[in-house]
Parts: sequence; C-alpha cells; structure tokens
Amino acid sequence: MKRGEVWEADVGGKAGRRPVLILTRSAVIPYLSKIVVAEITTKGKGYPTQVAIGERANLPRTSFVSSEALHSLPKDRLRRCLGELPANLMHEISRAVVFALELI
Repeated sequence: MKRGEVWEADVGGKAGRRPVLILTRSAVIPYLSKIVVAEITTKGKGYPTQVAIGERANLPRTSFVSSEALHSLPKDRLRRCLGELPANLMHEISRAVVFALELI
C-alpha cells in the first residue's frame, strides 16, 4: 500500500464501494490505522478539482480523481489494489488538492 495506488474501497454511505486514490505519504502508511484517499468517479463535470486519469490503473472506464472528495479511511476498508498512477499525474492531482482546500 503506497501513495499513488488506486484501490477498490468501501468508503461507506451513498458512495459505497468505489475506486480511490491513496494520497497519504508512503513512508507513514505502515504506522497509521487510517489513510487519506480521494474518490475516483466516471462522471467528469469539468470542475477544476477533477483530474482526468483515463483508464489508467486498470480502471474499466474513463475516470477522474475528485480532489474535493477526500476521506480518511481505515486501511482495512481498502479491498484490492487495481494499479498505480504515474508521477506526472500525481503532481497534477497534488496541485488540485491544494486548490480544492485553498492551501495556498
């Protein structure tokens, strides 16, 4: 389990079981019981906080990382690893998270 991996997870509530992207730093994941993830959706709405990832990480349909839909999930709610996103996309997603949370 590491930053940049896409996992199938049970995020609970209305969202239920869906793919998510791990955002937590890889170095600290072994020491944490919960990690931060972003939901992945197939419904691109053109928001500046959504990053298109296509069908990368073995996703069956064109998908988008929703950097405004963040969750802190217990690690045991992540069911199976689907794949990993490349570094250039992770940089773009990191910028979208900063924008979504107004960190700058």
